[in-house]
Parts: sequence; structure tokens; C-alpha cells
Amino acid sequence: MRFLISLCVSLLLLITEQSTLHMTTTRQIHPAVFYPFGPGDTENGRSDDGSSSVIYLLQQFIFFGQSYSQIYVNNNGHLTFDGPFYSWTPYQFPGYGGRDLISPFWTDIDNRANGVISYRQYTSGSVLTEATQDINQSFPYLSFSATWVFVATWDRVAYFPPSGTVRISA
Repeated sequence: MRFLISLCVSLLLLITEQSTLHMTTTRQIHPAVFYPFGPGDTENGRSDDGSSSVIYLLQQFIFFGQSYSQIYVNNNGHLTFDGPFYSWTPYQFPGYGGRDLISPFWTDIDNRANGVISYRQYTSGSVLTEATQDINQSFPYLSFSATWVFVATWDRVAYFPPSGTVRISA
């Protein structure tokens, strides 16, 4: 059951919305569909193919039966557990060489010129309530109650070479 709950949390917290900037037009983003991000988040450095340093989780995270106590937010749109991962080319799932990977938006992202990649952990407050409601609405037979939420956001980052922006929240 813990495996199923971890899988459900992983899948439902991968909320994706895209916005592409063109020379004369933009599509409006409605940040209300995301979990909160911005002030108070820890930000990744501005780099092409970068990653966060190790992030120690405030609670164990079980992903496909494996328990993790740390995570990396990689600039190219994925989360890894065993170290940073710089690949910008997606590989066929399931997995890459046995590496567990959460991939809300795996592509070649370059945030040197614009965009912010950030993350935060929650153990109390409205985000836990919202996550609990989201999981229970989608999986009504689970009787789920969130005690921890990890939010990673790729906000207005550009593809490489920079030609537009995208906003992703996982």
C-alpha cells in the first residue's frame, strides 16, 4: 500500500503547464493551478544542464519500492535520487540504467538568461491540505493524508538554445 501511495503522490504532484513565448504573442499562465512557489523557495543556480546540490528530505520517500532520503532537482526537468543527472536527451522508460527518475518535463533547458528553477518541502499548512484533496479526489478509495510534500518548479525557463519559456511544477 505504501508503494501505491508513493506512486500516486509522484504522479499527481507532477502538474505540468507550458507557455511558449514568440516574438509577438504570449499565452497567459494561470499560476493558481500550481502548488505555491516563489519567495522562500531554494533556487538552483543559473546554468545549462545544471542541478541542485543534494537535498535531504524531511521525510523518507518511497518510489517504486525503494526508500529515499535525498533528492536532486536537475535543471533539465527531472528529479533523481542517487546524484545529479545532466542528460538533456530523454531515454525510453522504464528507467535509464536502473536509475530511478521522476521526469515531469525532460528536455534541454537553459536558465542562464532567464527563468528560475526552485524547490521547497512542506510538512504543515495549506499545501498538505491541497495535496491530500488532490490525491483523494483522483483516488477516492485510498483515504490518503499527506504529511509531507516536495514541490519543484521550473518557472519561465528557456529551451536550449533559448527561444521561448516554459513553466513546470512537480
